[in-house]
Amino acid sequence: MSPSVTLKDIARAAGVSTAAISQALNDRGSMRPETRERIKTLAAELGYVPNRHATALRSGRTMTVGFVMGDDPEPDRRIPDRRIEVQRTRKLTSLVRAAAEHGFTVTVLPQSNPGLIAGTTLDALYVPDARGSQQLLQAAIARGIPIVADDQFVDGSRGLSIRTGYDTAVRAGLDVLERSGAQRIAYLTDEPAAGGSSPRDEIGRAAYEIWSSVRGRESVVRTIDPARRTLPRVLTEVLAGGADAVFAGAEDGPDVYLQLEEMRLVIPRDVQLVALCTSDCAVNRRLGVTHVCIRPDLAADVMFETLPAALLSDGPRVVDLPWELVTGATTRPSLAAVGQSAKAP
Repeated sequence: MSPSVTLKDIARAAGVSTAAISQALNDRGSMRPETRERIKTLAAELGYVPNRHATALRSGRTMTVGFVMGDDPEPDRRIPDRRIEVQRTRKLTSLVRAAAEHGFTVTVLPQSNPGLIAGTTLDALYVPDARGSQQLLQAAIARGIPIVADDQFVDGSRGLSIRTGYDTAVRAGLDVLERSGAQRIAYLTDEPAAGGSSPRDEIGRAAYEIWSSVRGRESVVRTIDPARRTLPRVLTEVLAGGADAVFAGAEDGPDVYLQLEEMRLVIPRDVQLVALCTSDCAVNRRLGVTHVCIRPDLAADVMFETLPAALLSDGPRVVDLPWELVTGATTRPSLAAVGQSAKAP
């Protein structure tokens, strides 16, 4: 099959006009159904491949999305923060994969050079982390480019806010610990980078602190360095302070689990554990760690599914990504379930 088959070639073979071919292939016009099907069959036999980019251009679309690549907050640091690099790579990889599946291309724009927006044509601009991107966002909005952002509300007529579910997932994990009798829950989160805490960390910590305040509980928040060198000390301190449960909010569930075992603690008798995860959920599952699995990698797919609507000027949209609570062996049965079991004859 030749990829160079044109509408004229199909029209010549079918003995009709190119306008009729276009109507048949695009399901327009009022031609008879059998004629439309005959033309489509003929086009397939000839090896006709529609030019999606040409079609998009005629409709005012470019089939290209932009990805804002954040600047390294600590370029001179001897040991770079691998978390930032890994998160960027995951988001860009997910976007490229989803873009290819939907027939789009991806243009990477450095956060530090907002002037590049003026020379690009985009259907949307994906901003995984809006910190430090104000000038670039202003330039995109001025050109009418829809903004897509993770865990940050896009206030405008053309935009999409994707909520990855960190807040609800954290609260769900805390509820599990509360129902299983935990009295003092310590929350572990990542140590802030030079540019400040990530939106994910801020959302998770806020969810924990609000949850604790509503229940009259003391907040016990501790930060862990990227290399996890401080983890043994932090766990020793929180347990010495009376913590009987740990919520690992820094995607460090396996590390916390192994460290607790090294400390000769029996889980969940001595301490309960719930972990938040996006990439190591399979490891948590194998270790039997109760965890809340979040899927930020689905953000790109949701963006393309919602993109046609986001191009319309009828208000911003908010989409929630799915998450899953997986109960393992690091939490006790809920007190209610234990009570019911005790009452049973």
